[in-house]
Amino acid sequence: MKKFYSILSLVLIAATSAQAQQAKAPRLQSITLDRPVAKPATGISANGFTANWEAVNGAEAYCVYVYIKDVAPSDGEYTLIDEDFNGITSGSIIEPAGGDEYGVNLSDYGYAFTYGWEIYAYPTFAPSLVAGLLYSPYLYLVNNGGNYKVLLTTLSSHNDEIRVESHGSGEKQVVTYNVDLSAQGGGTGTYTKELEFSNGTRDLFFSTINVTAPVGQADYTDRVQVVQQLKAGDEVYTNIAGDEAVMAEDDWGYEITSKQFSLNSHYLNGHTQVYYDVYAATYDYSTPNGSVPYTLVTSPYSQRVLVDLANHTSQVIDDPTAISDLKVDNNAREHDDAWYDLTGRLVTNPTRGIYIHNGKKVVVK
Repeated sequence: MKKFYSILSLVLIAATSAQAQQAKAPRLQSITLDRPVAKPATGISANGFTANWEAVNGAEAYCVYVYIKDVAPSDGEYTLIDEDFNGITSGSIIEPAGGDEYGVNLSDYGYAFTYGWEIYAYPTFAPSLVAGLLYSPYLYLVNNGGNYKVLLTTLSSHNDEIRVESHGSGEKQVVTYNVDLSAQGGGTGTYTKELEFSNGTRDLFFSTINVTAPVGQADYTDRVQVVQQLKAGDEVYTNIAGDEAVMAEDDWGYEITSKQFSLNSHYLNGHTQVYYDVYAATYDYSTPNGSVPYTLVTSPYSQRVLVDLANHTSQVIDDPTAISDLKVDNNAREHDDAWYDLTGRLVTNPTRGIYIHNGKKVVVK
């Protein structure tokens, strides 16, 4: 499922007793959104372009993503992401930096080598270390039947409990484990754990947090690796840019069907061809979801668009994985319709804040 990180101006209205009675059982939304029709990019330069698409009737916002593509040259196990947070150079273990912001996009500060890492719950930083509730980038993990591994290295104390949640299509998989530093005599130190998941999708993301570290003790993520078994010819798309809240209309009521991107050469990693796609989103207020007076509705992804930055050309490509609707496990629907805070706790009446809902990260304002 998609991680919908919107900045829509959303105001939760107080539900009347009748609404609350009506909303006891989750319901399917009564409206749907058509898949956006992607159009070739314009304004192409060596480090940017404008993404284009046709308006979708009923959309309140669009989510646009930019990728580079790599192809596995042979069968084998590949490290798709290896983040050691070496961009963090401030603070120290004794006096960490940060702690004054609820959430930080690590890309905005150059803290991460890869695009798309986010951290919440008033994070703190020390050189190459980050503490708080860490969210991964979107990961393309459809290969190998969605099976993949995470190698997580933490700086923590003996017996600390680490919680990792993998958000896939219609299914959330949760793994918890205890840090074992007995070989080092206990105390505090680095510890690496290999975790296996089977819910990989085209836009999977996972979160990790130390749920037991007392205040003032080590509570840091040091390194995260994502590994997957690939076959020769398997394609892997890596997200390098995006905008998850392109409003469907401007302040004057004109439709918005484009988004300009200036690409970071660091994330391009030598690629001169990039891709983009888009999906639409809206809120269905005619269908309450539990105690929430609306249901979040998203469309399928558009086709992908190829942009050749070197030759300044672009074309829509035939991409069967983009055309297909995401498959949802109906057995998981009751679980999916629930709302959770960023620590994984069930929330009955979400107010302002950031939540996980239907496998998406949603900002409620």
